[in-house]
Amino acid sequence: MKNIQIIDKSFGQKVGECAILVDLENGQTDQSFMDSAWKRAVAEGWVDENYRENYDLEIVGDMPLDHQSETL
Repeated sequence: MKNIQIIDKSFGQKVGECAILVDLENGQTDQSFMDSAWKRAVAEGWVDENYRENYDLEIVGDMPLDHQSETL
């Protein structure tokens, strides 16, 4: 699982944070995690989907695979 923060560049303020489940079978990349986090941020209303360039998305933490099942 990866924790991703969404930050409004103009204010430097965090607008949201979400956890994205790792899917090793499909060989996910960091970009695919960012895309998933962006879709969630749009769905939650945290961001304006037409202005992705106004936001930074940062991976702020990984949860080791052997611990994932304990939190789900």
